Amino acid sequence: MSERFVTLRQLVRTDIVRLAFWMLWAGFTLSVWPDFGYAGEHSSVALQKPRGLNTVPDARMDPAGTVRFDVATLDPYVHAALSVQLADSLAIGLRQTMEVSSINGDPDRLYPGIDAKIRINRESRYVPSVSLGILSALGHKRMAGEYLVASKRWKDFDLTAGMGWGRAGSAGHLKNPLRFLGSHFDKKRPLDGEGPNGPDDWFTGEQIGFFGGIAYETPWDGLSLKADWNADRYRAEQDAFDYNAPAPWSLGFDYMPYPGISAGAALVGGDKLMGRLRLQSPVTAWPGRYEKKTTPPILRPYRTNEAAPGAIDIAASREGIALYDTRLDTYVATTHLAARSEASSLPHQIGRAARHMTNHAGKTVEALDVVPTIYGLHGPSIRLLRRDIEAALARNQGSPQELWRGMQFGPVREAPETVALYRYQPGLNPPGWRLRLILDNQLSLSEEDSGVLYRTSLIAEERKHLTPHIVTGGALRLNIGDNLGRIHDIRPRTALPVRGDVDRFAQATVTVDRLYAGWLKTVKPDLHLAVTGGHLEEMYSGLGGEILWRPFQKRFALGAEAYQVFKRDPATALALGPNGDHVLTGHLQGWYEIPETDLTLQMRAGRYLAEDVGGTLALERRFDNGARLTGFVTATDAADFDLFGGTTYVYSGLRWTLPLGNVKYLPPGSEIRVSAVPQGRNAGQALDPPLPLYDLTEPLSYRHIVRHWREVVE
Repeated sequence: MSERFVTLRQLVRTDIVRLAFWMLWAGFTLSVWPDFGYAGEHSSVALQKPRGLNTVPDARMDPAGTVRFDVATLDPYVHAALSVQLADSLAIGLRQTMEVSSINGDPDRLYPGIDAKIRINRESRYVPSVSLGILSALGHKRMAGEYLVASKRWKDFDLTAGMGWGRAGSAGHLKNPLRFLGSHFDKKRPLDGEGPNGPDDWFTGEQIGFFGGIAYETPWDGLSLKADWNADRYRAEQDAFDYNAPAPWSLGFDYMPYPGISAGAALVGGDKLMGRLRLQSPVTAWPGRYEKKTTPPILRPYRTNEAAPGAIDIAASREGIALYDTRLDTYVATTHLAARSEASSLPHQIGRAARHMTNHAGKTVEALDVVPTIYGLHGPSIRLLRRDIEAALARNQGSPQELWRGMQFGPVREAPETVALYRYQPGLNPPGWRLRLILDNQLSLSEEDSGVLYRTSLIAEERKHLTPHIVTGGALRLNIGDNLGRIHDIRPRTALPVRGDVDRFAQATVTVDRLYAGWLKTVKPDLHLAVTGGHLEEMYSGLGGEILWRPFQKRFALGAEAYQVFKRDPATALALGPNGDHVLTGHLQGWYEIPETDLTLQMRAGRYLAEDVGGTLALERRFDNGARLTGFVTATDAADFDLFGGTTYVYSGLRWTLPLGNVKYLPPGSEIRVSAVPQGRNAGQALDPPLPLYDLTEPLSYRHIVRHWREVVE
């Protein structure tokens, strides 16, 4: 065996054990929070597929927001996958396939890939559920294939049938039915090779294969029996090392002893055994929030003669609600609310502000105007009727819906920027120490040369107003653990790394993650501007700006950004010094809120940090509890290389954020971040600015206000 393969085996010897331990830890976490389990229909992971029977996929989908951790083994592979149900009809997974004969074996080769599954028809009484899937849509060719599958439930039985291309159809039962659509579909398709799989390979090949199967839900709770017939003939393995392929049939079972945890086994072809383990849970059931629940102030059942705008600000500041420039006219009370984006929803903060305004507005005021601001940016003024507030909160004779019917959006008169306002810190910053903690976890299942890579850090971060439009912020990063030290044992270093020196940043115990100042302003209605300078992120310092046009009550937004950045040197104290490399980076950006979903499509195009040019597509889903899921793919004109001679022009991954601000002893705004992305890459890398305008203005958006309006009375 060649030296490079021996080195690879030494590198990834413990990866399977580490991954199994990590998944068992995740299962323990699920058991700590009983409500964080999955209580939907019984499902299991199929070999190398997001969901399915034993060795073939089905057309079923998990509930939106479900996160899955899967491990399956069948000679000669172990498959480990992390997948996310981004939408009701879209699932994306990151998979690492290891060439071994058992879970205790040493991997000889690694075959990472990104899998996707789209539902194109929901099941009805007479019509089956139909889904389209792509295995290794971006990844190694050996595991690549596509399939079209239909599933129909009848009583306790679930019937599945489909056709496959590439590996999923290597049985070659029929000529490719798509060949009439063009030469792309009729060309020969290699089932192995070091070049990455991509769109040029999708649904190609001269022949396809058919597969099918059946699942039976037994009377015993959590137990299902499964049988299938697959169309994978292991052509690449037979050519590579004279593999003895099993017969295409399988019989197996799956058992779910606890919601969100299942295991199963199957006999494949009469002479091979398959095993699988699945852990899953919906993000919607995550018990964390960005803030602890507090008791709302008591609303007086009567109106007093005294009108005291100062009392409104002071009373609100006592519960962390920052109001400033409060004015009382004869019939209208107006205040500016310095909302916190990493906190409770904007309607919740508006509702708390309205309570204090009602208590101290005197007898004649009938309208309450609240102007929401976030770090110098503002949305439209929100007018509430005082009588509706009193009816709903003092006499329990109203509802959020009735408050909504009486509410009005209006133009904004900005607060005067006076010296007195600058001095009145409670009017700009919530009282108390507003440091938040972030547990940052970076995980990669997408490496051909290093197996599973990980890095865990703890970030302490804080932002403060200096003036209504000038914000400062800083963060320290404590590196807790990683295995990035081996990333360059095989992979060569580049002279001018973008993120290829992540292992050197991880070696330092403590570094300055960010240290910056920014100026933000809403220059016209719906038009926002930001200029930021300093240590913008862990690896780059610089100066730049962003402009965003986000029309209120519209689904789209447009923006642009540009930064002159300087690479930080991890060998300097706290990684504050530059290494001499600098680059101008910038992008045009667009966002679209997809109707009838909680999804946002983001598009960006421009120049990345390696001076490469390309674009990014991302889908993000936001949840009511503050959690976020994001899947993205970036393609540029620069490539990253691996030790086997392969190149990839694509950088992709999954990210999710889980709030922890309501956990005892943790400060509000704390969260867990998990990034499942390739580590140490240089191509397709974008700057991570500290004050992204779209994220900052999300609480000011019509979508956010509508979605969380029920919290106005909480």
